[in-house]
Amino acid sequence: MSREAIGENGAVLGSGEYWSRVNRSTFFGGLMQRASEASYQETLRETGSRASDMVEEIHEDLQEHKKRLSSIDSGGRNTLAKQVQGLYDVCRMADTSCTHSGECITMLNLSGLFSNPFSDERAIEAAIRKVKNNPDFFSSECIDLIEKAADWGIAFAAGSSEKKRAFLEDVAQGKGKDFLQEVADAYQAGSDTADIRGKCGHSIGSREYLDRMERVVFRQDVPTMYSARWGSPDYDGLLKSSLESIAHQLDQDLERNERENNYITDDTAKELKLAVGELERCGISTGSASGKIEKLAWFVGGDPAKIRELQSKLNQLGIGEHLNEDGVYGGKTLAAWERFIKNLEHGTVPTLAWIDPLQNNAGGLMIAGSNNMPNNSIADVKTGYRYLRIDTPHISKNGVPHKVFFRGEQLPIDYNHLNVDFGNHPTALQSWLKNRYNHFRLSDSAYDMLKDLKSAGKKVRVAGKVLLVAGIALDALELGTTIDADLKDADRKLGKTTLSTAVGIGGSWAGAALGAQLGALAGVATGPAAFIAVPVLSLAGGIVGALGGDALGRYIVDITCTED
Repeated sequence: MSREAIGENGAVLGSGEYWSRVNRSTFFGGLMQRASEASYQETLRETGSRASDMVEEIHEDLQEHKKRLSSIDSGGRNTLAKQVQGLYDVCRMADTSCTHSGECITMLNLSGLFSNPFSDERAIEAAIRKVKNNPDFFSSECIDLIEKAADWGIAFAAGSSEKKRAFLEDVAQGKGKDFLQEVADAYQAGSDTADIRGKCGHSIGSREYLDRMERVVFRQDVPTMYSARWGSPDYDGLLKSSLESIAHQLDQDLERNERENNYITDDTAKELKLAVGELERCGISTGSASGKIEKLAWFVGGDPAKIRELQSKLNQLGIGEHLNEDGVYGGKTLAAWERFIKNLEHGTVPTLAWIDPLQNNAGGLMIAGSNNMPNNSIADVKTGYRYLRIDTPHISKNGVPHKVFFRGEQLPIDYNHLNVDFGNHPTALQSWLKNRYNHFRLSDSAYDMLKDLKSAGKKVRVAGKVLLVAGIALDALELGTTIDADLKDADRKLGKTTLSTAVGIGGSWAGAALGAQLGALAGVATGPAAFIAVPVLSLAGGIVGALGGDALGRYIVDITCTED
């Protein structure tokens, strides 16, 4: 039995609960402000924006402590540089600018902080060790000598002392005065006992500093294997993996429901297509998801009540496998409809046409004729009194139309019309029917349909054959024809065309049922059945009801599938 598609997580496919469960099963769900939605591109952009802001904060921290960066543990600096690179990768994935990432990495590598292109971090660290471990001078004396040498040269700073000259030349390593100044600055920065802290309050490059940056950007703890603590963070890989997991789950759910012949509503199809678009804009492949959505949604739309009605009619006719009357125009309903049409072509469907509405004369009524027309009246068997008559215009011998009272106004009756008359002692309801419908105008098409009551069945053309169809078969044919026609439109869905047509058909037959009921009530109220039988008023009321009252002539053609 077809049912609305359900995801593996137990929620209706494409619903808010479905997205909430799918998203929260991945890292990406923790990034979303509304996990019950599929706003993946927006969420990715927001994450990229936070990553860019965090790189800016790191840049400001580094600028503030620019001269003291060398005192930060090299491991901390290297890890922070990799974190900045990871945040830059997120910005690139989200198509967000990240202005100072390269500068941050350069500063953390201590590149460009010193003017001498031949200097490097190891040479400075070696020089500082020589300052700290010099057996001849205190460290403060060493730094004074280095600063004098940086300002005036080694010869001036050493004076006549060979030890001082030897020490300064050993520290300088042939790199000149600029390098000596760098050594002095680095030593002073390293001798500061206070931590180099960022705006967040944590020491730059520390584990706390790195963790806090991740939580601000990603709103949750990053799994260790993707974190900066691992060594080389893979933030964009984590985001991509999460989105791919969401896309894979969606594809699996669509495929399973396709196998089970389930369906999705038009609104659900729209939401699912939006989700697929969001994933693809994030750079995630969704494979054939869009095609699967189309297959699940192809038969959805229209009025489920009318589809249930068609299913009920097909079941009553015993066409094919018994259908579940669920209001879903799925594969089984389509197969039953096609079988019905095939049977109709071969004349194997019970048509039950109302060629003779009275069936026989046992009820005291008969189809009779008048005005040289053999079958245009329904009359009493015993008296021959005509209760219902289909007439042509009443014209006198001199060519002047007869005038009659119709709804309180005297008019010439120069048109095809319906006559209703219940004798000299009608009930109140009979009088109402007579006043309203006696001399009621018939269009040419309506007159042609009704002038021979023995042949007044619905005429339907199927595969070149003209059949008389009525009752359940006609209801099924009219509903199924409109549904099938709309399924062949551009988007392969039921839509407004089917809905309005089906409602129109339902309204016409509902009118017929109401009219017949009025007729039956009137007949019961008359007394002896031999005088005015229920079938007469049922037929008269049914015609009037089905044909829409004042629009009688027009609607008799409209509710016929194909007029011969």
